[in-house]
Amino acid sequence: MALFSRKPDLPTDLHDAWWSFLDCAEVIEGGRRVLLGTLPTGRVEPAPIGVGLDSMRQAIRDAREWMPDWRVTEPVGGAEPDAVEDLAHAWAKADASLDEAEAGCEHVAEVAATTRELEELLTAFQDVIDPLDSFSDAERAWRRAWRLPRERG
Repeated sequence: MALFSRKPDLPTDLHDAWWSFLDCAEVIEGGRRVLLGTLPTGRVEPAPIGVGLDSMRQAIRDAREWMPDWRVTEPVGGAEPDAVEDLAHAWAKADASLDEAEAGCEHVAEVAATTRELEELLTAFQDVIDPLDSFSDAERAWRRAWRLPRERG
């Protein structure tokens, strides 16, 4: 009896959805990095927070375009129904997180207009950054269910 069972390979029918998810997650992560890079830390003057907010807003717009491409609601290609259900739940959370993060951008703009205090800005930035952790949760849903391709086919 094997102690560990090998995860199945991602069904071929879901490859495009996986790559669309990765594109979506990468653009979100890029927006987060640019936004966080505008925090006033260290000795070097950071880019204006407005630049980071513009980048984050663009990342959210780009991610919205890819969201339908990685939505999986039906077991296809032999995918386990439980795995598809987990992924559908992760998709819904990620989709909702885009709205939360977009609203958080407005809050950051308001706070940034009144202070340069790191602690206050960090608290406001969390309204943008924290909801987007749902993309990490979605990646875990993909990885729990399947062995994923390493290269685009």
